[in-house]
Amino acid sequence: MTASATSTTRSNEQEGINASAANALPDIAPTMEDLQSSKKTGSSYSHTFPVHTRTVPSPLSKEAPPESYRGFVNLGMLLLFGNNVRLIIENYLKYGFLLSFPGSKVSKEDWILTALTHALLPLNVIVAYQLEKWAMKRSIGFRKRRDEDINTPSKAVAAGEDKDPKAQLKAARSTEAIARATQKTVGWLHFFNLLTVISWPSFMSYYMIFHPFMAMSCLLNGCILFLKLTSFALVNQDLRAAYIFDLPADQFQHLTKVHDADGKTTSKKEMYQYDIQYPDNITPKNIGYFWFAPTLCYQPSYPRTTVFRKSFFMKRVLEIVTCLGMMYFLIEQYATPTLQNSVRAFDELAFATILERVLKLSTTSVIIWLLMFYTFFHSCFNALSELLYFGDRRFYLAWWNSGSLQVYWKSWNIPVYTFFKRHVYLPMITAGYSPITASIVIFTISAVLHEVLIGLPTHMIYGYAFAGMFLQIPLIAITAPLAKWRGPLSGLGNMIFWVSFTILGQPACALLYYYHWTKRNMNA
Repeated sequence: MTASATSTTRSNEQEGINASAANALPDIAPTMEDLQSSKKTGSSYSHTFPVHTRTVPSPLSKEAPPESYRGFVNLGMLLLFGNNVRLIIENYLKYGFLLSFPGSKVSKEDWILTALTHALLPLNVIVAYQLEKWAMKRSIGFRKRRDEDINTPSKAVAAGEDKDPKAQLKAARSTEAIARATQKTVGWLHFFNLLTVISWPSFMSYYMIFHPFMAMSCLLNGCILFLKLTSFALVNQDLRAAYIFDLPADQFQHLTKVHDADGKTTSKKEMYQYDIQYPDNITPKNIGYFWFAPTLCYQPSYPRTTVFRKSFFMKRVLEIVTCLGMMYFLIEQYATPTLQNSVRAFDELAFATILERVLKLSTTSVIIWLLMFYTFFHSCFNALSELLYFGDRRFYLAWWNSGSLQVYWKSWNIPVYTFFKRHVYLPMITAGYSPITASIVIFTISAVLHEVLIGLPTHMIYGYAFAGMFLQIPLIAITAPLAKWRGPLSGLGNMIFWVSFTILGQPACALLYYYHWTKRNMNA
């Protein structure tokens, strides 16, 4: 495209913008051509020209056509920027520079114990693999024996041999009973292995490791591995049963949501065929891939990409380093002084001061929480997926538009949501339990895990984390009618979500835990 053509295009675009702006103005007559014509003919100006000629609503009313609020957005961004600059200056003048080298406040003993805790957790992965390898060999034998029991009578008839049908039936039933007993034995062995997965980091975090963040890293690793190995055991149990007893293929049907042109959502049954079939999936490479894959749900195979994008991977790594640095800066320079200044307010039960501390901390905590989300759910998971050629990267949905808490919990952490839906919710629904009962069980398990992740590292099992998760059930029940009334993308519901969860909920929990942590260590 030539320079003149580009200039002409821009001129036409500007004329269109000017015309649009002119059409938005009131219809005030006369036009400039009329005025010039009046001047030439010598006629005088008349004040009777009509200025109100049609019915038009105010631009900010809901009856008005869609309008751009870009100017208000720009103003809001400028005010936010100016206010943050003021807070930075105020914080520096009041506290100075508070940062220290990351990890310098952690004792050498905590570093050693944390490393030891992480180093021993992979033993549980090896145990789970060895259990499945042993069960796989047994299942091959059962399958072979079962085929022989089925085919022996027909072979005997063809050969003219006289075989006792009752003896053949008894042998088949005996093989099936032994196979089912083996299934139960393997299940119990996996159960004890899972107890070890969660018990080992819990013991080390509560009794041996003092620093809460170091202990929390051990428990987070243990909880992730606990959920992964739970899925590994449950999926392979069903795959073994399908292999031994030759179950029909409809066991592997799944529902997918299809969106039509009218925006309606329908469920459609589809058959998904794994690239790797049981027992070929019981290999060190297979369980090793699942161990590092950014998912909690085990499958013999996953959708895979074919190209490693080096630039994409390096961008994600740069984001991880940058976001972690920003989180550390905000915690040390802004969150810690606010938490320290709240202790006296709690001692004096000065509720107005406590509320002011919560609101002041909310600004920092929301930014830290958003950075945490972006760091792990976007940057880390995508970088890991790129390394492993992992294809399904729906680690989150548009949770920031949630019109209710229920939509938020379904959107913000897809790996955990799919785990509980696959291994807890759907099995309970199939067994005849109501959706409400299944949801209560899921939130109870989640509340226990949150209490483990926060209460044990801080050595304070006070139930705040448990209550914060469990109380989501009544909050969801309260906000659900609002979503039906105002729609799933309700602005009012979205505001309630932000206020209850991030503006008040998280800062209040942080203040409570910090207060108890400070009083506990001051009195120690």
